[in-house]
Amino acid sequence: MQAPGWKDEMFLGRVVGFVWSSVKWEGLHGLKLLLVRPYHLDDLVASDGQAEGLHDGVVAADVLGAGPGEDVVVAYGHAARVGIEPDLAEGEPPHAPIDAAVVAIVDRYYVAPMDGRLGG
Repeated sequence: MQAPGWKDEMFLGRVVGFVWSSVKWEGLHGLKLLLVRPYHLDDLVASDGQAEGLHDGVVAADVLGAGPGEDVVVAYGHAARVGIEPDLAEGEPPHAPIDAAVVAIVDRYYVAPMDGRLGG
């Protein structure tokens, strides 16, 4: 399931599990798939560094070695495919049907407190 409204963008989320499949597209063999739960900005602001995503999960390909409990940045679309295949040119067909990929493992994050005005 794709996070609503985030097509061709990136989001921050928590890895909540793995996805295994014995029957899959040939281009996916050897590629690790993770289940990532996206954060909503309210999760991050109220969390004091301990956010718990409360939203649907996204299956994302991972070549960086992320695991359950880690915060990650997930990219969609062409950015995701380049994350898996760095030499993939714009418009070039991908070798695997990937629409979401982990592109960073997050060490920490900071969200500035908002005082109710647009733009913080």
